[in-house]
Amino acid sequence: MGNHYRVVIGAVIILAILGGILYKGSQSTVFYFTPNEIGQAPERYLARTIRVGGLVVPNSTKWDPDAVTLWFTVTEDFNSGIRVRYAGPKPDMFREGQGVVAEGILDERGLLWASTLLVKHSEDYKVDPKQVTDKKMAYKSLLRE
Repeated sequence: MGNHYRVVIGAVIILAILGGILYKGSQSTVFYFTPNEIGQAPERYLARTIRVGGLVVPNSTKWDPDAVTLWFTVTEDFNSGIRVRYAGPKPDMFREGQGVVAEGILDERGLLWASTLLVKHSEDYKVDPKQVTDKKMAYKSLLRE
């Protein structure tokens, strides 16, 4: 009977550890809502921290360097969108028409007051052809000397 209790206690401990690992793993996954999801039921997202992902609408960006504030609209279909106000330095790779994820609080007007801004970028690394030519010329000049 003593061994039976040890097996049960061991199984409970293992299940608790696995449950904790699964819970922590789900907490680190970054989920975001699309502008259309928020537009369908905006009251569900009001006054709580959310992430909104989509594309930056062309000609919707306004950067105020004095206030260090960036305004833009995020969309997924270019028919509707969420207006975003981000207070912080403008990311170097931020571009219109590019993917972003903004994290912040949605107010009753539908404006997302973002405190975090993640800019998506292409996974392709492309070297400027001029740089390749310049490097080849530099190597050739070193070999001549």
